[in-house]
Amino acid sequence: MKKLASLFFVFAALLMACSASTQPDAAQNGIEITGAKVLLPGGDAMNGMDSTLAAFMTIKNTSSSADRLTGVSADFAEASLHETKMDGDVMKMNAISGVDIPAGQMVELKSGSYHVMFMNMTKQLKVGDSVNLVLEFEKAGKISVAVKVTDK
Repeated sequence: MKKLASLFFVFAALLMACSASTQPDAAQNGIEITGAKVLLPGGDAMNGMDSTLAAFMTIKNTSSSADRLTGVSADFAEASLHETKMDGDVMKMNAISGVDIPAGQMVELKSGSYHVMFMNMTKQLKVGDSVNLVLEFEKAGKISVAVKVTDK
């Protein structure tokens, strides 16, 4: 009986750990944000307050209608949506007005693709800090998410 009880507690602990790791960072009105991070190039060493940083995340639309990410704001810098893509043989990055999030699908904001760009920082960040982002969607509205600063 003790072995069965021990096995039950181990199973319950594993189940809780797995479910905790799959919880979204933020969710509202059919939009879920997971894996949100601000990438600090070179770890804690920044090239001054004017350095640019980027945020990456996965946005999942669990609703039955498409939505669109139209803006972002941050508590530590100016923020805007950007896209990096190949133009002939040259990789180019441009500001964009939004990112479509199709119904029932996920869009990943990642290096070399869509991402959030930060400029004109008002405070210096270091690995382990937490910052607040507000993502604005056409249908889901504004979604606040606390994001960890990382170098990976």
